[in-house]
Amino acid sequence: MGNVAGIFFTAVNLLYAAMFGGPMDGTAWDVRVRQQGFFHWTSQAETLVFHGGRAVIAGEIAKGYAPALYDARDDGAGTAFTVRLEDADLDPVVWTGHVDKDRIAGVVTVRARDGRVSRYAFTGGRKSG
Repeated sequence: MGNVAGIFFTAVNLLYAAMFGGPMDGTAWDVRVRQQGFFHWTSQAETLVFHGGRAVIAGEIAKGYAPALYDARDDGAGTAFTVRLEDADLDPVVWTGHVDKDRIAGVVTVRARDGRVSRYAFTGGRKSG
């Protein structure tokens, strides 16, 4: 029963964000993304923009993903958020993170069609200007 309630509240949050915008609307973030694991030392720059209840992730748009609705909630120590990028021709990607004042951090999970899962950590701050 708890799972059904969780799904219901997630759906309500997404509907509200689509109609009125979400709690992170009007913010932009510069982050560094690095694959998790000992042998992965390089990182790449990425920009996340939250506007109109949707998340626009520059690098993901370049790969062919459309801006996606995001789910965000106050967790007492900031704002937790999830962005699910899905496209029939591309692997599903989920950005899960936490914002505390001017800092952002989280994990990107990519589920390849062959069953492999890749995880990337991201950290950054509010975009200036």
